[in-house]
Formats: sequence, C-alpha cells, structure tokens
Amino acid sequence: MSEIAIQLPSKSEFLAVNNSIFTASNGEGKDFEICLVSVEEIVSNDFQENFTLLFRAEPDVGTQQGIYVLKHEELGEMDLFLVPIKKDETGLYFEAVFNLIKAAGA
Repeated sequence: MSEIAIQLPSKSEFLAVNNSIFTASNGEGKDFEICLVSVEEIVSNDFQENFTLLFRAEPDVGTQQGIYVLKHEELGEMDLFLVPIKKDETGLYFEAVFNLIKAAGA
C-alpha cells in the first residue's frame, strides 16, 4: 500500500499545481481536459493525512466513476479513482479522496 502512496504526488505537490490542466483518460480512447480547482485538507495529524482533490471538466464529459489516467506537465502520469459529485453550468466536477496512513515514527 505504501508503494502506491509513494508513487502519487503529495498534497503539497498538488497544491503547487492548483488551477492547472490535466489530461484525463478513462481507457475508452477519449481523452479530455480536467482542471484541478481545489485541494482541501480533511485531517492531518501524526497518524494520517486526509485530503480531497476537486477537478472540473466540460459539462458534456461522461459521468462515470472509475480509475482515470491523469497526465500533468509537472506531475507526470498517475492513476486516480475519480467520482463525479456535481454538475452545473460551469462543468462536471470529479473528486478524488486520499487517506494516507503515516508510518510509525514518521
């Protein structure tokens, strides 16, 4: 499990690219742009770190939850489980939730 967490960008790395564009693919051959619009901390203590990422895509993107391959100029390529959470006139919003358990003594 820790191997997966090590491969993903940290909360601070996501914060550094807030409001930037990622290319997303759900494996069906249709890539689309998705903007990271929010990085929100839920819990951060000696034992765990919880945070969410909120992405916005065009309103006509399919509303399917699942694992998406995201590519970013600075952060590289990663697989994230995205869940559509709302849709309005500005776009379709997806959320990714992180719950990282910190190693003892870290």
